[in-house]
Amino acid sequence: MHRIYLDNASTTPIEPRVLEKMLPYFAEYFGNASSIHSFGQQTKTVLEESRERIAKLLGAEPSEVFFTSSGTESNNFALKGFAMAAVLAGKPSCIVSSRLEHKAVLESLAWIEKMFGIDIVYIKHDAHGRLDLDDLKNILATRRAESVLISLMHANNELGNVNPIKEIAALAKDYGAMVHTDAVQSAGKILLNVRDLNVNMASMTGHKFHAPKGVGAIYIKHGTAIEPLLHGGSHERNRRAGTENYALALGFAEGLAIAIEEQEKNFLHAQTLRAALLAALEKETVEFSINGDAENSLPHIVNLTFNIRSRRKLAGDVLLLGLDAEGVAASSGSACTSGTEKPSHVLLALGKTEDEARASVRISFSKFNTAEDIEAAAARIGTVLRRLSPQMATIS
Repeated sequence: MHRIYLDNASTTPIEPRVLEKMLPYFAEYFGNASSIHSFGQQTKTVLEESRERIAKLLGAEPSEVFFTSSGTESNNFALKGFAMAAVLAGKPSCIVSSRLEHKAVLESLAWIEKMFGIDIVYIKHDAHGRLDLDDLKNILATRRAESVLISLMHANNELGNVNPIKEIAALAKDYGAMVHTDAVQSAGKILLNVRDLNVNMASMTGHKFHAPKGVGAIYIKHGTAIEPLLHGGSHERNRRAGTENYALALGFAEGLAIAIEEQEKNFLHAQTLRAALLAALEKETVEFSINGDAENSLPHIVNLTFNIRSRRKLAGDVLLLGLDAEGVAASSGSACTSGTEKPSHVLLALGKTEDEARASVRISFSKFNTAEDIEAAAARIGTVLRRLSPQMATIS
């Protein structure tokens, strides 16, 4: 059976050109980039050239780009670093976010509220996940005397919604607030110029655009008050202690460069695959609704709620396991919360019932998926759904 991977929003296969570029730096070149001898200076050069390359691709200065281990660490760094800086400054502070964020943001916010007593305010959104900017404006108007950070993702990892971060940043500037955006899903897929967006911080990770796992990055605009999470050496200009992994940094830079070079082509390819999937599912007489904002979203992600009528309620990941048995890899939401028996917090926030959330699947494409993959996957999805639900009725 030909297995079909349609879970690229969770992680992507590494680009062969990226791997080839990295390989010498796992064995042949091994010096500590902080050492002053030639072995260290050789790898230090690779590290800094990678930083410069990433900065140029993002519209940033090299001194504003910091390497981390993941998007999760980058998000933690931005939020907890802001909170600690605000506490040390002794100024009342507040963080504004939404219930649709990745767990790396939501769990960090819960920790910050518990540890520091900082107010966390969640803005409203509609049933499609579109943010209410009027509500944001009202919140900012009542928080003028405080140090405020707005943390909203650039593109939603479960729905694909692209949020108007540039507009949000302009609004924030009017009220003296800072902006952090989780750009993990958008980096390499749509234009991401941090200077143009006018954000203070942006989080990214390599493995979402065919670079290696284990490396992330965070953009921190000059003048942004933030405290480090990790202490020890003076690595990353005293922002993040720990020996740098120059091989992974190189892979991140190479992967991002390739993704941006191929961005338009890959975007159109994802649009074609998305349209093909929806058409093929309709031919399978599969009944579904599309979650998210169809007009402003990444074509790489499609989130579907299927109408499954069964005598028994779906338990946990039954639908996904059925798809996997048929050779189709997909997900019900963020890979970071899979296997928890809990339905997607994003879909629940949109007003879906637990049964509807459990009958939902996130399908996400990459440049390596083909039209043949999509046709075969749709047929297998139909097989699984008919097995689970002999009688299908339209979802209202």
